Amino acid sequence: MGFAQLYYTSCEQGLSGYAGYQFNAATPGIDQGVLREVERFTVYEPPRSDPADRVEGHPVNLCYSPDLGGYPVVSRIVSCGPDPSGRPGNYFAHSLVGSGGPLPAELWDADFWVSSPVADPYLPVLEVCGGPLDRARTDVWVRRRPPELVARLLAAVDGAVGGERPVVLVADSATVAHWVAALAHLLPPQRARGLAFATYSASPEETFAHVVGVPPGSDLEPLRGRFTVVDPVLGTMDALPEPSSRTMVVAARSVAAGTVGAEALWRSAGRHAGGREESLADWYPVLTAADLLAHGAADVSVADLRAVRSWLSAAVEWLPAADAASLVGLVVDGGGADDHGLVDLQRVAHRTGSVATIGRLERVLVHRCLDGIATGTPVPAPRPMRSEAVRAAARERITDLLSTPFAGGDDTGWTAPERAAEVLRWARACGLVPSALALERYGRGVVAPLLAAAPPDEDPAPAVAALLGAHPEMRRGTATVLADLPRPRLGALASGPAGALFTDGGGALLRELRRLGTDGRADPARLLADVAAIRAEGREAGAPGVAAHDVDAALLTEVWGPGHGPRAALGSLRVLGPGLRVSSDVAGWVAGAVVAVPPVDAEPSWHALAEELAGHPLRDLLPGEAARALGDRSALGVALAAWANALGSPSRAPERGSPPEEPGRGPGPTGAEERGPWREGWRPAARACPADPWALLDRAHPTVAEVARRTAAAFLLDRWDPETVAPVLRECPESVFEAYRALAARRLRDDPPDVGTAARVYLVAGRPELGRARASDVEREVLLPALSGWRRRHTTQLRRRLPREEAAGFEGWAREHRVRRGLFGSREGRR
Repeated sequence: MGFAQLYYTSCEQGLSGYAGYQFNAATPGIDQGVLREVERFTVYEPPRSDPADRVEGHPVNLCYSPDLGGYPVVSRIVSCGPDPSGRPGNYFAHSLVGSGGPLPAELWDADFWVSSPVADPYLPVLEVCGGPLDRARTDVWVRRRPPELVARLLAAVDGAVGGERPVVLVADSATVAHWVAALAHLLPPQRARGLAFATYSASPEETFAHVVGVPPGSDLEPLRGRFTVVDPVLGTMDALPEPSSRTMVVAARSVAAGTVGAEALWRSAGRHAGGREESLADWYPVLTAADLLAHGAADVSVADLRAVRSWLSAAVEWLPAADAASLVGLVVDGGGADDHGLVDLQRVAHRTGSVATIGRLERVLVHRCLDGIATGTPVPAPRPMRSEAVRAAARERITDLLSTPFAGGDDTGWTAPERAAEVLRWARACGLVPSALALERYGRGVVAPLLAAAPPDEDPAPAVAALLGAHPEMRRGTATVLADLPRPRLGALASGPAGALFTDGGGALLRELRRLGTDGRADPARLLADVAAIRAEGREAGAPGVAAHDVDAALLTEVWGPGHGPRAALGSLRVLGPGLRVSSDVAGWVAGAVVAVPPVDAEPSWHALAEELAGHPLRDLLPGEAARALGDRSALGVALAAWANALGSPSRAPERGSPPEEPGRGPGPTGAEERGPWREGWRPAARACPADPWALLDRAHPTVAEVARRTAAAFLLDRWDPETVAPVLRECPESVFEAYRALAARRLRDDPPDVGTAARVYLVAGRPELGRARASDVEREVLLPALSGWRRRHTTQLRRRLPREEAAGFEGWAREHRVRRGLFGSREGRR
């Protein structure tokens, strides 16, 4: 192997061109940075206890650094007395620059070392094939030393290379060289190449090396804090640090093999290494694995097997698949893997691709994990199982754990919910699909009784909630049993925390009851549609307890409440689209809203309901009374329309709620157009009132008759031509006149009151065509009770709605009744 050479000393002729310390000669091409580092590294100082002129007694320093300016450098430095100028303390350093070849420590006493300067400044590349301190020579030498001392010292030097305290050997330089060579032969090859050493140094504090030699008699006290100081000749180990057990095992193995046998030891281990091993401890699992593959697990401890198991998780990436598979089997057979270790080995087995290894390991894993879960022991989640035989066995075992009787279960014979949840989580992690029948059976046998026995407002146990949330089959089995509970009890349960677990399916009846029990009825039609959809879905899935029809009268009453009106019936009809299964009693429920007198202001909904029924398939199923009411409504509608047409359209007038007009002006358009019906000299022509509507009222269904009266009353109340309204009110039946008074009184009691209606009523009451008796009724029952509670601003607004000539009359009428009826009310306690 070729090395570049350097000679350094104090001489008269060298590479610098002047006398003094300099490189006397060098192999051409060496980097200047390397020259500077070598010059600093090879400084030599004779021992302080020896005279400077006795150079033959001075120690030789064979030193090595794996990185000087980027290159490994080994040097031999000797004392050579005075320099050419006569100054004492001169030394000569012969350095080799390059990598490879024999270990640097082997070069002690090699015959190629030079000790004096030369005339030719150019040195050739030096070929080095071996050194005197080879493995055979150091093996003989080191075997004469106590093995424990060698192992402890080897561990200390390994630690120094890894960054721990450097080691100082108290011995002559030859002994130090033998120790360094022996230790380098015992270390792993890469570690040995990284071992920096110096067989002699007068100032170890300034020597950057892992192992430094100092001659006996040196002052050691300043060194003990920073260095591990050892006298290998005396063989005391008190100063040596206590190594880790792994380091000590490997060191002992290497020492036992000797420097010759260590070469084969590390070569064999290197075939299983990943290339990232550095310290002796890093080689512990590698050596153990090599022994396992070579000799089996007979003499390997459980601790060793566990070390191999941990190492295999990474080593499977570079080991041959057959070796990794063999190691998995050896570790499992030797008991070197607990449950968590088995999960790690499962990944290793999957990486090997060995079907036999995978099946064997997963069989052990399933057995241990499921038994551990059944007995309450936490177990890790393995990877998905790949062995089909193991998957089948695992599913069968899981089915047993979810079924009764089970010897490891609780007092009921079932597996407790906590353990069942753990079993199923484990199964999901393994990629196993449990039996749907087993899940349903567990829901019926365990979960349903627990929910049925618990208070409805109590949160289910976390394990029960987890089981129902993750497994629709278990929800289905649970709902089957709960459907047999009494309806009030089931409704309370569905509305509570337990019912929330079934919102994603599994129990149509529970979902229906929860929807009904928790809905605020803000949108009853939406609620009805949702419940109908739940029923249809549940019936298709064969869910227990689902009603025979999507919509029935009981559900309608549940959604809309008792005493439903036309608005509820109309909303329900619009939900009953095609495809829904509707009970026959729905027709009777809808008919109830048709034949009942609608609430006040609900007449538009009643009419809309009648129109909706006209083209609805439910029309043919209505009872006779409802059919008669719808027929009477049609007849009365025609008569009322003819009656309204006979009265004619009133002139334009302000709508209800429009802003008041200018005082003294009637409502209506401005400019060239008419100002409304109250222009000067305007009088409508007298019209006869057709008698047909009033004659039909007596024969019509009572509900239809009442709605017709309210409709006629509203029609009259909204007209602005009192000359037409007054005679009609005088001739109409008392029931229509009564409906007129009731509607007017209600509008005038609104907050704010309807001053437009008040103006129209006042004008009608003042017409002589109304007749004295009915005019008195309007004033007494409508105007005075309403106006007595009004503020002055309300009466002012009313006056502005009246024609100019009528406004003055209203002022007089109001003053006449002010004191007697308190027309303007009170303000801040005063009239």
